[in-house]
Amino acid sequence: MPTATFHHPLFGDVTFKTKHDFWLRGDAITFVSGFDTRDITEVAIPQLKTIPGTHGGKLGFHKSCHAQVLAAFADLEKTDLLRFVKTCAGSVNFRLRKPTSGNLSKLPSNHAFGIAIDLNSDDGSLGASVTPVAPVFEAHGFLWGKAFNDPMHFEVEEFVDAPKSVARPLLKALGFV
Repeated sequence: MPTATFHHPLFGDVTFKTKHDFWLRGDAITFVSGFDTRDITEVAIPQLKTIPGTHGGKLGFHKSCHAQVLAAFADLEKTDLLRFVKTCAGSVNFRLRKPTSGNLSKLPSNHAFGIAIDLNSDDGSLGASVTPVAPVFEAHGFLWGKAFNDPMHFEVEEFVDAPKSVARPLLKALGFV
């Protein structure tokens, strides 16, 4: 099994191994050191309770980003942007990255760290239908996957300990208030 060390911008050096004896695109991984998977815990997101793929709104996320995930979805609801979220392809997945180019990546996916979520993956455009929600996620410290041709994907770029609602400023900027 290939074993590698990767410097994650939020977690530092982490070592992982793959499931197979060779590098395989999207292969399952196991962390060997530097990352504690017990820090990924379930968070109940009320706004996702009826969204397919969310297990009744309960998804796994790293404990350091629970507050900002909850704040982002609360703001989507407040701004009436939640209506653009139709499905969820999940959050936690212990695997290597799967670039949309189809190329092999030897780096762990941010889903493996519990800091990413995929929305509307089944819309026929890699999730581009969630474009309207991107400003809310970005305001809460997320990077939008459109930057690397994966518009369904949102990942925590920085931890926000005490997130503040961006609903009113966003609505004002859009001319609704």
